[in-house]
Amino acid sequence: MSERKPLPQVMIDRSNAEPAVAKPSLPLNEYAGVYNDAWYGPATIRLENAGLVFTLDHTPKAIADLQIWEYDTFKAHWRDHTIEDAFVTFALKPVGRVDHFTMVAVSPLADFSFDYQDLYFTPVKAAEKK
Repeated sequence: MSERKPLPQVMIDRSNAEPAVAKPSLPLNEYAGVYNDAWYGPATIRLENAGLVFTLDHTPKAIADLQIWEYDTFKAHWRDHTIEDAFVTFALKPVGRVDHFTMVAVSPLADFSFDYQDLYFTPVKAAEKK
């Protein structure tokens, strides 16, 4: 049997990297709301204890604390540690409101079943929430 080779440095660095000092473009409450992905369905981001909490609404254990990472990217630390952490990146409209957010697994070695890269969440308009 062959020996296990060490991970390339870039893979180690990405998983253990520290957040940058750049602040988000918006106040945290401006990221809060209900979002929808055509495939997955709803997700909610709420302000809790001066931070953001992210939930994938159809997956009860998918609750994450969002750590400010850099500008409009946050790192989702799932409370259920069997779920791979993810970067959540918001794209803003020219008027300074959230247009959508996407996700990517923090670790390039994440199991393929964590298909975050296929998700594209857009804000649910007030009329759609009713």
